[in-house]
Amino acid sequence: MAGPAQEAVALVSLVQWHLEEAGRVELEAEDTRLPLRRLRLLSAARYHRDCAELVREELP
Repeated sequence: MAGPAQEAVALVSLVQWHLEEAGRVELEAEDTRLPLRRLRLLSAARYHRDCAELVREELP
Protein backbone atom coordinates (compact mmCIF):
# COMPACT_ATOMS: atom_id res chain seq x y z
CA MET A 1 0.00 0.00 0.00
CA ALA A 2 1.08 3.53 -0.66
CA GLY A 3 2.07 5.67 2.26
CA PRO A 4 0.59 9.11 2.94
CA ALA A 5 3.54 10.87 1.29
CA GLN A 6 3.22 8.78 -1.88
CA GLU A 7 -0.51 9.42 -1.96
CA ALA A 8 0.05 13.19 -1.60
CA VAL A 9 2.57 13.15 -4.45
CA ALA A 10 0.09 11.28 -6.64
CA LEU A 11 -2.64 13.81 -5.84
CA VAL A 12 -0.36 16.76 -6.56
CA SER A 13 0.57 15.16 -9.89
CA LEU A 14 -3.11 14.72 -10.70
CA VAL A 15 -3.82 18.38 -9.90
CA GLN A 16 -0.93 19.44 -12.13
CA TRP A 17 -2.11 17.22 -14.98
CA HIS A 18 -5.65 18.63 -14.82
CA LEU A 19 -4.34 22.20 -14.82
CA GLU A 20 -2.04 21.48 -17.77
CA GLU A 21 -4.92 19.93 -19.70
CA ALA A 22 -7.13 22.93 -18.93
CA GLY A 23 -4.46 25.28 -20.25
CA ARG A 24 -3.90 23.20 -23.36
CA VAL A 25 -7.62 23.06 -24.12
CA GLU A 26 -8.04 26.80 -23.51
CA LEU A 27 -5.28 27.52 -26.03
CA GLU A 28 -6.97 25.22 -28.51
CA ALA A 29 -10.26 27.07 -27.94
CA GLU A 30 -8.56 30.37 -28.74
CA ASP A 31 -7.31 28.97 -32.06
CA THR A 32 -10.59 27.61 -33.36
CA ARG A 33 -13.03 29.61 -35.43
CA LEU A 34 -15.89 27.19 -34.86
CA PRO A 35 -18.20 28.58 -32.13
CA LEU A 36 -19.62 25.24 -30.98
CA ARG A 37 -16.18 23.66 -30.84
CA ARG A 38 -14.95 26.63 -28.81
CA LEU A 39 -17.82 26.14 -26.34
CA ARG A 40 -17.07 22.43 -26.02
CA LEU A 41 -13.37 23.10 -25.48
CA LEU A 42 -14.05 25.77 -22.86
CA SER A 43 -16.43 23.38 -21.14
CA ALA A 44 -13.68 20.75 -21.10
CA ALA A 45 -11.26 23.28 -19.63
CA ARG A 46 -13.78 24.12 -16.91
CA TYR A 47 -14.14 20.40 -16.19
CA HIS A 48 -10.37 20.01 -15.77
CA ARG A 49 -10.15 23.05 -13.47
CA ASP A 50 -13.07 21.74 -11.38
CA CYS A 51 -11.39 18.34 -11.13
CA ALA A 52 -8.14 19.96 -10.05
CA GLU A 53 -9.99 21.83 -7.30
CA LEU A 54 -11.71 18.65 -6.09
CA VAL A 55 -8.38 16.83 -5.93
CA ARG A 56 -6.82 19.78 -4.04
CA GLU A 57 -9.52 19.36 -1.40
CA GLU A 58 -8.28 15.80 -0.86
CA LEU A 59 -4.73 16.94 -0.11
CA PRO A 60 -3.70 16.73 3.52
